[in-house]
Amino acid sequence: MAQASSDESVSTEARSALAPALAGLALALASFSLTVQQGHLAGLSPTFDGAATLVTCVAALAVGAAALHLKRLPKRAIFLITFIAIHVAGIGALGLAFLDATQADAHGLVELALQAASGSGSALLAFFWLRKLRATAATHVSLVVFGAVAAATLLVFFLGIAGPLVRHIATFAFSFAQFATTRASRKTAAPGEALPALPELYFGTSVERFSDRGYLAAALTGVCGMALAGGLAGTLTLSVEGSAGLTVAARIITALTAGAASLLIARYALAERERSLVATIWIALGLMMGTGTVLLALGAGCTYVGGALCAAVLLLLQAHVCYLAVAFASYGERDPYVYAAGAWIALFGFQVLGAALGTLIGAAAPGDRAPVIALMGLCTLAATQLVFTQLLSDPARSGNYVPMGVFRFSQAQASADDAGEPDTSTVPEVATTAPVPEAAPAPSPEVYIATSVIAMGQRFGLTGREVEVLTLYALGHTQARVSEELHLSQNTVHTHIKRIYDKTDLHSRQEILDYLNEYGG
Repeated sequence: MAQASSDESVSTEARSALAPALAGLALALASFSLTVQQGHLAGLSPTFDGAATLVTCVAALAVGAAALHLKRLPKRAIFLITFIAIHVAGIGALGLAFLDATQADAHGLVELALQAASGSGSALLAFFWLRKLRATAATHVSLVVFGAVAAATLLVFFLGIAGPLVRHIATFAFSFAQFATTRASRKTAAPGEALPALPELYFGTSVERFSDRGYLAAALTGVCGMALAGGLAGTLTLSVEGSAGLTVAARIITALTAGAASLLIARYALAERERSLVATIWIALGLMMGTGTVLLALGAGCTYVGGALCAAVLLLLQAHVCYLAVAFASYGERDPYVYAAGAWIALFGFQVLGAALGTLIGAAAPGDRAPVIALMGLCTLAATQLVFTQLLSDPARSGNYVPMGVFRFSQAQASADDAGEPDTSTVPEVATTAPVPEAAPAPSPEVYIATSVIAMGQRFGLTGREVEVLTLYALGHTQARVSEELHLSQNTVHTHIKRIYDKTDLHSRQEILDYLNEYGG
């Protein structure tokens, strides 16, 4: 009965931690879609052929470059960026609503500036929520990002029907509602504490791959290729009047397809807790984009259906990009804003590039769809092939995962042995491809305990965070030291240790050490 009560409290804690992130990310994505380039997916026409989207990419680049230069953005800077972003997004939307209400004959650059301001603020708010999700269990990250995209898609669809004034007022309300969601997030535990992650479950690969530049480049290149194909598809759905908006029927197909696929992926993530979703998601993206390409090639009445499927792919890709940003932010070497900015630019920048390229090809060969269709197919094939060959085939894949807290401890211990004083400024690299010598030295006590705890965690079903806590606890750290190493409160550490005792039926540190000595390895 006590265990059931504990599980129920954990579930309640997890829901409380995830709810603000889900709501905040959904509002940020909806705000961006309603005012900037993605609005055309709900029947809205982007102004200046995606120029406002490119401005948001420049804003993302500036924040990402600052985070890269500073190594890690301080909390005060993050608070300031978020505070400014809320006001910029809201004021930009309010300015657009004023132009709609007064029907003022404003200069085009004024409208562009307001769109870009609102979109940039919304993008930075999305970055904030992706940062909040770092080190959260991969299945629950999938639940949040795909759930947020599904909710944002429905909001954009219905508000798009209501007209520009209503959607700009809604964007204003969504932006300032972020004060409530950020306040709620500060009152609950961080999602990564309530639902700690294991790095293997993000991509099914070893933790050191998250700092591999080639691995990151492959992920971004795959996103760029699929976004490029989506941008090209948008040019084939232009109406006679030249509007980038979809017909009502195609908008319904887009909303239903993207929403249903997002919910199915989120449900699948919860059902398959021990498997990476990357392969499943990319298979779905490739099949949907391929089907959309075929329908666009058929022309006639199939054009808008094919365009709707390709638009749905872009929405699902948006959710997957959020997932990738959280994965790399959780275990990569850079600040979370660096990964979020890079993912944003790869998706939206290349989508605009694809639209521009499609327009140029259409101008060079009027009425001939074949060149654009061929390029779409090539981009889709190249993106999916790259992901499967580079991201999913990891020759260094291994079950010998050492928790991040142990990496920090081992580095401090090694530096103390070499230089006489601790140095925790870097994380040691783990060699996974080097040949194993014939007579390998005996593992250090720290490595032996770490690997033994991993095996123990698998036997007793310990979570990733519990494995990290148990490793440091078995190494002799006090609860206060464990709290410091893992950046958790002492109450949270105490709760994790109590759950470990309950799951393993052990009752002291010495009993844990005796178990590791007898059954570890």
